[in-house]
Order: sequence, then structure tokens, then C-alpha cells
Amino acid sequence: MGRPSERHYHTKIKDGYCVICGEFGRLSQDHVPPKGAITITKVEQKHIMEAMGANANSIDGVRSPNGSKFKTICKKCNNERLGANDGEVARVHKELTAKIKTYFDTLASPYPIISVHLDSLKYVRAMIGHILAATSVDECKQPLQESPYFRPLEMFVLGDDGALDDTHDIYYWFYPHNRHLSAKYVQMYNKGHSTGLSLLSFFPIAFLVTPKGQGIYPAQANKLKIGDDRLYLNLSSVNVEFAEFPFSTLRGDQFRMCASKQTIISYPIKNT
Repeated sequence: MGRPSERHYHTKIKDGYCVICGEFGRLSQDHVPPKGAITITKVEQKHIMEAMGANANSIDGVRSPNGSKFKTICKKCNNERLGANDGEVARVHKELTAKIKTYFDTLASPYPIISVHLDSLKYVRAMIGHILAATSVDECKQPLQESPYFRPLEMFVLGDDGALDDTHDIYYWFYPHNRHLSAKYVQMYNKGHSTGLSLLSFFPIAFLVTPKGQGIYPAQANKLKIGDDRLYLNLSSVNVEFAEFPFSTLRGDQFRMCASKQTIISYPIKNT
């Protein structure tokens, strides 16, 4: 047995302030990634920085028999504001998964681009909602704080379709891993430029939120706009080493800063 992950101290709560709408009351468990978008298995959660360290294998994560969960949002936000849109995430990821399997099984096409139809409003609303929810219960112990970065994201999930128009950009790319990454906020520095980022990555998509016009993102990323009706993935292995951005290997003058409790990795484990 190793030492327990710090994640153990950020999961246990009954009542608190919802991190999306701010209402105080009984909190509900949100699956991140959403249940319909992945195969639900027994998983283990750690803070990402624990999983990246030299002693990662000696740290015992938080185990769950049925997927990665966060108890940080109210029942209404979980069932109505996210649940009403999770079906689109599930459909998109299942269709992409089928096309990815066909591509790699047959290699019938020399062009590694696949695409699916997308209701971008529903998809983005669900993904941002899960990014907001994937955090520490510490955030539920006090009322929502006014934040120029997070307030537009909260308003968008609550139903304001234009809340992100002047404040945020969204990027996505092929994510070929079975581990799930969530980062509510990471400060990234690259080539003299610093900006905040939010991330949710699970097969087959990495989904990144950045401040408007200030984003740092990998070269293979596509920009997603509200109103887009298709999503395109490049399955090429070019730049795949950056699929786990912003937690890929740092180079040159790059560095990142984050609150460990806001960055979580979960991965399937064998029954033991």
C-alpha cells in the first residue's frame, strides 16, 4: 500500500454551494466524463501532478466502481442543465469511435480526417459544465466568487447562448488515450505569453477553453465555434506527443501553474 492521494481530501461532502449556479443545498454526483460517452468501468482518481511525479506508482488514488464522479453541483444543474445536453456528447463520441475503429482496422483511406455532425451548442454546454464540475469540494464550501474568467462559462451553462461570444475560444483535437484528464484552470506560459486554460480530455477528444484571442494550444488543434455543425478529427500521429496538452512535456521557456486540487486524472483499473 502506498500513501493516499491528496484527492481523498477533496471528495467528501453532502451539502454545499453548486459550482455552476451557486445555489446552496444537497449536492449531486456528476460523472465526468458523462456516462453515455464512455464505457463505465472501475476507475481510480489522482491529482494530475501526483500521476506525473517520480513516485506516481506509490500513490493510491480514489477508487470508484462506476466511473469518475464529482459531487460539486446541484441536482438541477446535473439533471437538467448538463443531463439535457449529455446525449449529444455521447452520440458524437460514439460515432467518432466507430469511424476511428474503421479507419485503423482497414486503412482504406490515405486521408486521416474523419468528421461527424454536431449540435455545437449542446455539445459545448455539456463539456463546459463538466469542466466546471470537475474540481474539489472545497469550492462548494463558500458562495460562488465573481470571476471574469469563470462567470461567462457559468452563464453559458445556465442558458445564455451568447455568454462566450466576447470572452472565450474553444479548441479540440484527437485524444488517443484511455485515461481522462480534467483541469478547471491551468496558467500556461509559452514564448513570452501567459494565459489561463481549462480542459476536459477523454477518448477521442481533447476539449480546451481559452480566453478570447489569447489561447495557447497544440498545433493539431481545431477551433470550434458555436453554430458549427460538424466536428473534424485528424487521426495522424503527427504531434500526437502533445495530445495531453497542457500536461505534455514542457520545452524551452514553457511552464504551467495550477492548483493541484483542480487538475484530476482518472483511469480504468482491473478488478482487485
